[in-house]
Formats: sequence, C-alpha cells, structure tokens
Amino acid sequence: MLAALALSRALPAPSDPHVPDAGEYAGRAWSGLLTFVWRTGDGLGDLGGDLPAVLDQLHALTEPLTHPAAARPPTAAAVAPATPASGPAGPPSDRAAGEEQGLPAGLLDAHPAVRALDCLLDYAASRASRDGQMPGDVLNLVAGVLAARGGDEAVAAVIGARLPLLHRRATAFTAAHHAEVYGLVPGRPSPAAAWLHDRRGPGLDPLLLAALDGGQLLAALREEPSGRAAFRVIHALLTGHDELLGDPVATWRELAAGPGGAETASAFLGHLALFTAMRPVDRTAVDSEQVWWTAALDDGLPPGALADADYFAAALPDEVWLPLARRSAAHSPAQKDAGRVAEHAAAHPREPDALLLAVYVLTRPAPEGAYDGDVRRHARALLQRAEALPEPDRPAEAAQLRQALIEAGEVDLAADDDGLAAVNHVSQPGC
Repeated sequence: MLAALALSRALPAPSDPHVPDAGEYAGRAWSGLLTFVWRTGDGLGDLGGDLPAVLDQLHALTEPLTHPAAARPPTAAAVAPATPASGPAGPPSDRAAGEEQGLPAGLLDAHPAVRALDCLLDYAASRASRDGQMPGDVLNLVAGVLAARGGDEAVAAVIGARLPLLHRRATAFTAAHHAEVYGLVPGRPSPAAAWLHDRRGPGLDPLLLAALDGGQLLAALREEPSGRAAFRVIHALLTGHDELLGDPVATWRELAAGPGGAETASAFLGHLALFTAMRPVDRTAVDSEQVWWTAALDDGLPPGALADADYFAAALPDEVWLPLARRSAAHSPAQKDAGRVAEHAAAHPREPDALLLAVYVLTRPAPEGAYDGDVRRHARALLQRAEALPEPDRPAEAAQLRQALIEAGEVDLAADDDGLAAVNHVSQPGC
C-alpha cells in the first residue's frame, strides 16, 4: 500500500492522461484497496501501525489541490523527478507530483490528487457515526481545496458525492463554508451542483435540497427543467416539502421568465406529470401536482408553456384531469401528444370538458401543417358517442366539436344538418 502511494507521488504526470500508465495502475490499486477498507472495515487491522503513514501520504498527494491551478499544464521537464544534485533536498517520493509548479485546471477524476481526496473523504466518513466526529485535519484540508479548486469539475464531483454526509455529520464545517459547499452558480462546478445533477449518486434527500439557496435552485431548474435537478425537486414537492420553491404561482413566473421561458415551464410541468405517473411509494402530499398544475394555469404563462400537460393523462383520475386538461389545451392547443389527449377524452362523451378538450387539440395544426390524423380519429369517435346519447343527456358542446371536425377536413359531417345521418354512415363497414 505504502509502495503504491509512494509510486503515485514519484511518477511524472502522463503525457496523455487518457492512456493508462504505471501511475494510473498504481492509483487504481491503492484507491480501490483503501476504499474497500474504509467502507467495510475489513483489513483495517492489517494496516496497524502503517495507518498514520498511509494518511500522511494521502494528505501529501492531496495538498497540491489547496493551491490555485497552474496557468498552463506543466511540461514533462517540470514534473519529472529531479536528481539529488539539481533538485530540492529529499528523494522524489517525498514530493507530491506537480508540487513545484502546481496542478493544471481540468484534472481528471483519476488524477492521484483527486483519488487521494476521494480516499480521505471515505476515511472521514468511516470515522463519523454522528455529527462532529469527522477528523478535523481532513476537513481543514477540504476547506483549503474548496477555496483553491472548488470550481474544478473533478474536485466538485468528489466532494459533492459526500455532500449528504457532510450536511449531517459536519454541520459546523458546512455552515462555515456555506457558499463554497452549497453554492449553485450557472456554468460553474460546485459540490452542490455535482450532487444535484448526479444520476448515480446518493438518494434524493429533500432536506439537503432545502439547504440550497432558493433563487439559485430556480436558476438551475431553468437550465435543466427536466433533468436530475428537476427530479429531485419534484420528489421533494410530492413528499411533503411544499415550501421548497415558495409560492407556486411566483415560481412558475420565474421559470417562464426570459428567452425560452415557455419551453422551460412546459418541460418542468411535463416532468412533474411523468414523476406523478410513476406513483412514488414515499409520497405524502396527495394533491401537490394538482396545486402546481392549477398554479401554472392561474399564472398567465406565455403561449405554449403548458404544452407538456398532456403527460398528466396517465397520472390523475379523470374527474381531476379533464377540467385541468381542458384549460391547458385552451391555453396551449399544441399539446405535445395531442393524440393521446384526444384518445383519453374520447372515453367521456357525457362530459362537456372532454368535448371542448377535443375541440382545442383538434384545431391545432400538426408541425407539417396538416391536422393530426390520430386526433381527428379520436375526436370523431367522441362525437359519434356523444351524438348517440339521448338528446337530454347530449352535451351542447357536441355542436362545437362537429364544427371543429368539419373545419379540420371531415367535410362529410356537413352533409346532414343534424349530423346524425352522417355519423351513422361513417360507422358502416367499408365506408
């Protein structure tokens, strides 16, 4: 173990960081072994008296990350092991790679310094069964790394993977370094941004999400309204954290602000619908999606901002879905999957909302300029079922749907004044 660590410090940086070399394989060996030891406890006794030396080596490997990135990548000559006659005193293994000039920006996650930081955080996690127990020397080192290199993607990812643990087991540290740990600045890597967008990382953690700045979180949602960040936020909303984003109407207004705002708001609404349809087993709020969908309707969003509302068709009971879907289609007729909306509406010939919903999506031309064939087919089936009802039970909106179908190209419906003969004719085989 010590030999592998010493080798990682002594070897020069590879000429091509994407091609594994001896240093890369040495790094894989010691980082894999130490990660196993810290996380399982197996083999910890075997380290015995060597543990302090191992930790010293890890600190020495990580220490260059506490200095700002070098202005340019060091040359091979700058990082090659110096000879005793011309270099600093001490053997090469006593100096971290890149110590003389500093490490460049844009390090890979396989760089020995990044690997060492990862291992030290795993070690600190293994020592902390409750708040305040993380080793102070490791936290001090992390503070230095955050100050100098917190914006490096690889560094931010390593710390971000431990953010839930730091949030609970190192509260004094995270409070003292709140901006560096929890900050979300568009275009700048940070531990919070790495955690927020990591699809493979630890759980959804709505309590950690609530520690982030609300305005910065909204800005992150504007950048990625249907990705991992949105997934975490929506999960929090559906599990009782209604206050996370503040007032729903104001939130929709913020999401829809600026260029592309309609598309952003629509994408977030669609993601809300998709997550609702998944029926998460840990949800506690029974109507959060209805509250947020209604707020979007009440906010006066720009045209098209409700185009993804069609995904709610599979997520809500029909008696809840129909009136909200009708209002959404009235606002944004160009529903992303208008055929599915029309098919769902066709099952409710007695409901005025269903007939009007079909009217709205029917009068929406498809991208190619033609009317959607599926929408026309389902709308026609809905009309047929509505007009087959006894007149006292037939919604008056059936006449609007008939007219909309005629304007969409179903001209045979105009052949008979009351439409009944035409509907009966269409239903015959072969016609």
